[in-house]
Amino acid sequence: MCYLDCSQCDCCHYKGGACCLDGVSLHHAGPGDVLCSSYRNSEAYGNVATDNAPATAETAVRCDDIGCRHNKNARCSAVHINIEETACGPRCTTRADR
Repeated sequence: MCYLDCSQCDCCHYKGGACCLDGVSLHHAGPGDVLCSSYRNSEAYGNVATDNAPATAETAVRCDDIGCRHNKNARCSAVHINIEETACGPRCTTRADR
């Protein structure tokens, strides 16, 4: 499990800097770019965070970025992961080249 700190406040799973999902998926989107593919805009889906389990910072993180040094068998091994809001979507800023 990783400690996930998320600032994508327009995601329907977002609740106070944490995620209501028990696991998220990160997707390699290009050189040095990894986006959260679990992101769902709250305008389209409503704020399901109030209906889901309580938000928790501890979550499992699946990732397909084999170029990241934290990737171990499609799982993130980083102790702390930051997801930040960007123009192209929620981006993993913890990513580091091998």
